[in-house]
Amino acid sequence: MNAAREVPVSRTLRPFYWSVRRELWEHRSIYKAPIIVAAVALVGLIIASASLPSTLRRLSSMPLDRQLDAMSMPYSIAALLPMLTSIIVGCLYCVDAMQGERRDRSILFWKSLPVSDATTVLAKVAIPLVVLPILAFVTGTVVQLVLVLVSSVVTLANGFALSELWSRLPWTAMPVGFLYFVLSMALWYAPIYAWCLFVSAWAKRGAFVWAVVPPLAILAIGSTAFQSSVVTSFIKSRLVGGFSRAFSTRDLSAVKLAPGDRAGEVIPDPTRFLTSPELWIGLIIAALLVFAAIRLRRRREPLSVD
Repeated sequence: MNAAREVPVSRTLRPFYWSVRRELWEHRSIYKAPIIVAAVALVGLIIASASLPSTLRRLSSMPLDRQLDAMSMPYSIAALLPMLTSIIVGCLYCVDAMQGERRDRSILFWKSLPVSDATTVLAKVAIPLVVLPILAFVTGTVVQLVLVLVSSVVTLANGFALSELWSRLPWTAMPVGFLYFVLSMALWYAPIYAWCLFVSAWAKRGAFVWAVVPPLAILAIGSTAFQSSVVTSFIKSRLVGGFSRAFSTRDLSAVKLAPGDRAGEVIPDPTRFLTSPELWIGLIIAALLVFAAIRLRRRREPLSVD
């Protein structure tokens, strides 16, 4: 009975798994770019840790919120840079993912395999929505851990107690907040990834231009000809509004703060994010674009060589 249940699941997941592996083999920048950026960020943050002793000496004269901000800033940078890199790499990958296999005519080989178009396209969608967020979280967390070790050594070497450093680090907020940040941004930018993938499946030439120019033109026309419109508002919020939907600022006038809490502190707000109509509208649009990309791949032939 168990074997009978496992066979259909294996037949379904195995092609998808190897399709994802294929994308990683063909597009090595998917994992190289976040690692390189994390390494560069780590070197810069290690160099910047030389100023940690002077920061520790000035902490006693700072308000509590300034102390926490000063100590957590390097760790926020360590999380932000891999995340931004994953978003950029995800968009560039999606723009070329479908057109590239038609350009080098490898689509003929891949279509000869017993793998459906839906499995192939969903494997490509999994790269920016699953693989890159995981890489961003892992690389950012590794940088943060190494930075903690380096900062601890610098703290001890300059005659300070480790408690001076460790008591001011947001140990719980760093991994939990970072994981929430990565997952929420992956969902928020899903329509952008899906749009790039759709354009890559549709365009015969210049997929990057077709992916970028129409939204920018809509924004330019909407900003000059109209005071506001649904489309321009959606594009603007999709580009820069994700963080404000996923996080909230603690308000001293509205919330009674517990000991250790700070007014003006940016905190995760999953309830607000998951109940946002813009999030679900974006996910519906992303699903429709992915479905259209699957249909296009079934009909698309290799690009002719001029």
